[in-house]
Amino acid sequence: MMRAKLSGFVDNPQTVLNRYPASDQTLPAKYARAIATYRRSGVQAFLPHIDALLQTQPNNPYFHELKGQFLFQSGQIPASIPSLKTAVKLAPDEPLIRILLAQAMLANAQNSGEGKSPQVQDVIGHLRKALVKERCAATGYRQLATAYGLVGDTAQAMLASAHAYQYEGKEKLANRQASEAKKQFSPGSANWLKADDILKLKSSGC
Repeated sequence: MMRAKLSGFVDNPQTVLNRYPASDQTLPAKYARAIATYRRSGVQAFLPHIDALLQTQPNNPYFHELKGQFLFQSGQIPASIPSLKTAVKLAPDEPLIRILLAQAMLANAQNSGEGKSPQVQDVIGHLRKALVKERCAATGYRQLATAYGLVGDTAQAMLASAHAYQYEGKEKLANRQASEAKKQFSPGSANWLKADDILKLKSSGC
């Protein structure tokens, strides 16, 4: 399955379809063809393929993730969220799936003009939980900074931005954001110490 997924994402779509012809009805072949179909023909052509896979394995979180990912990437953001929520429910310890769900939920809240809705608080919860396991995910911290900004928590937004810059190797920007964030936290508090660690480069290793 991993080889099929890698081929589907990396190889030329026609190469994938030649390698995994329609006569091959194994699960890896169907998986590879689904991905290649999306890359060649778009999300509408992809959906029947992924729905067929989900009929075969309805509790496979990675099939739900794939459906949500491609819907999201195609601009069908509201439609992507149920699939991603199902994927997170089925694989709650997979931080990258949770980050993708949070990204879709955040985009949906922004697009609908509900930037301060309870949905954004859910986004923050998902990202904080995911970043405990995937702490070097700069993308996750970028999303977290945006979410905190939407709810008006400037200090937390700057701290999240500092982490993102840190894991992107942008030391000066990380230090600038951490320094500003540190001023807004009580000395010795957990967040003050996190900002201080960034300034001292104590938590830069991934």
